[in-house]
Amino acid sequence: MALEKDNPYRKALVSLLQSIEEEIPLSEGSYLTIRYHLGTEEAIIKFNEWVKSNLKEGKLKATEAEIVRAAVKASEA
Repeated sequence: MALEKDNPYRKALVSLLQSIEEEIPLSEGSYLTIRYHLGTEEAIIKFNEWVKSNLKEGKLKATEAEIVRAAVKASEA
């Protein structure tokens, strides 16, 4: 089930994805795949933890493919 528009986790995810796109441009397909897979609070938390673990000097060190893979993996469990 998709999160409501006013859900704080959903809002945080949108903000996080905007920050990621400032450093690593995402194709529309990648963006939609990420949003699709991060449809639960638990998946968003796991993805956020992955992002934090891949920060080097405050910048995300990952490719577009790695980001999408992390989102898909976060949704599995």
